[in-house]
Amino acid sequence: MNFKLKFNRNSILTAIFYIAIFLLIVAYSFKNNAVDYDLWARLIMGNYVFHKGFPMYSDVVSYTPTHVWYDPEWLSSAFIYFIRVKFGIIGLTFLKAILFYLCMFFTSLAIKDKVRNKVFAYNIGFYLILLFISFQASLINFSVRCQLVTFVFMAIWIYLLEKIRNNQNKLLVLLPFIMLIWLNSHGGCIAGVGILLLYGIGEFLNKKPFKKYFITLFFVCLVFLINPWGIDYIKFIVDSSYLDRSWISEWQSPFSRSLMFNFFYFVMLVSIIFCYGYKLYFKKINYQNLDKTKLIVLFVVAILSSKYIKHSGLFIVIYAIFMYEDFYFVYNDLMEKLRKYLQIDIIAARYLSYLKEIIIYFIIFAYSLFVFVTVPFNSSHYASILIYYPVQPLRFLEMNRIKGRLFSGFYYGSFISYKYYPDIKIYMDGRQEQVYSSQLFDEAMFFLANLGDTPTKAITRYKPDIILVENSWRCNKTLVKNSDFKNVYQDDKYSVYLRKNVQKFSYSYPDLNFDNYFNKLFDTVFDYSKVKNK
Repeated sequence: MNFKLKFNRNSILTAIFYIAIFLLIVAYSFKNNAVDYDLWARLIMGNYVFHKGFPMYSDVVSYTPTHVWYDPEWLSSAFIYFIRVKFGIIGLTFLKAILFYLCMFFTSLAIKDKVRNKVFAYNIGFYLILLFISFQASLINFSVRCQLVTFVFMAIWIYLLEKIRNNQNKLLVLLPFIMLIWLNSHGGCIAGVGILLLYGIGEFLNKKPFKKYFITLFFVCLVFLINPWGIDYIKFIVDSSYLDRSWISEWQSPFSRSLMFNFFYFVMLVSIIFCYGYKLYFKKINYQNLDKTKLIVLFVVAILSSKYIKHSGLFIVIYAIFMYEDFYFVYNDLMEKLRKYLQIDIIAARYLSYLKEIIIYFIIFAYSLFVFVTVPFNSSHYASILIYYPVQPLRFLEMNRIKGRLFSGFYYGSFISYKYYPDIKIYMDGRQEQVYSSQLFDEAMFFLANLGDTPTKAITRYKPDIILVENSWRCNKTLVKNSDFKNVYQDDKYSVYLRKNVQKFSYSYPDLNFDNYFNKLFDTVFDYSKVKNK
């Protein structure tokens, strides 16, 4: 019996495309994997959910006033904790890579549905640029973050909405169920509501069926009531969207990022104008056939993303889906004009295009293999813990059995709580509006920067026993003059000041075996059984 295997060339190329994208994302994830400051709060919440079966409502780690912990990330925190327990830190790295890959995967599916030439949808050059921009935006430079869940859901959301625009209306039923998971996984779910509203407005202007979007929007909004806090959670989400977070880097302008990211971000914004202008000039589009939905969504998300780094990932996803075909229409048209001008044969031009694809795939596979072979997996974690966390001063406190109320930079807070609660309670951590008041946060930043009329209000009002600060912070000038505190530890980066009631006659200083510390990085004495929700 003879078996004749038939290989579909397009299927093979598609498989190679997805494998290459996955390998590149995994390689980059392993090479750039700093331990995120917010990871520890995610593990605390996730651990509690597994112990109790529902989220932690009350804060126990702080000595300052707090409100109910409205945690939009409680469900994704539980999943992150589960992966950490089952697969360790390597599991968290793969989880980050898989989430980002899923974002790219559904983005590619949405692109394929929009372009006329389905093979053309997998042009690797565009995706390589897209990934490079994402890497420059630091979307996966840190350990797994819950915002990746929003990027995945946004790609799925747009993918479904584009199918619905093609009259696959049964898919509308999926949107409320997706929102149910999304709203309990990350606060970025509010973007899904906004996008659905924009689709309704855009289709109204397109003079196409639009009521279905507003009807679905009603049910999507109703789903928001299905959360651990009921209607109070909706109020919290709405109030949070208006907060001033200018102190926090990810809520600053994306143009504060690296010069390379600034360049690509500027190119993305300009390319939208250029592509539309090019097609208008050559009369390829006019007002009647202009897709108002696409234009409105692009415009609104571009405006939002130009204000906040946090939104840059959403803009990258939406830009890729909506501008892919326009970008390549203009690109191919210009290349065809160039080919004719240089009098290059069509077949020769086609082979040059194939050669370009082969070179790009070779670079991707070679880079991925190089990373897997040469880069030690733990190197990025070692570097980030040593550089970004006050490991030595905290070991100093532990060795000398110094306990009490500690004031530090807010972003260290969750790590300190995870490792040292209940011996040490913190002023605040990176949960910001989820648990604390904006006044509390501002007072902390005014103290660290030594700004305002009364910069020491944060420590005079709540009287910490321990102050852990970086040497570069201006508050050191105030602390050395404060008779209530004494500098008992100092290294190249950090200083520790103790109030008189916790000072000792002599101190031991750590000689840290970091290999041993790293092996116990996720050890914690946090007793979840003693946490009582209000």
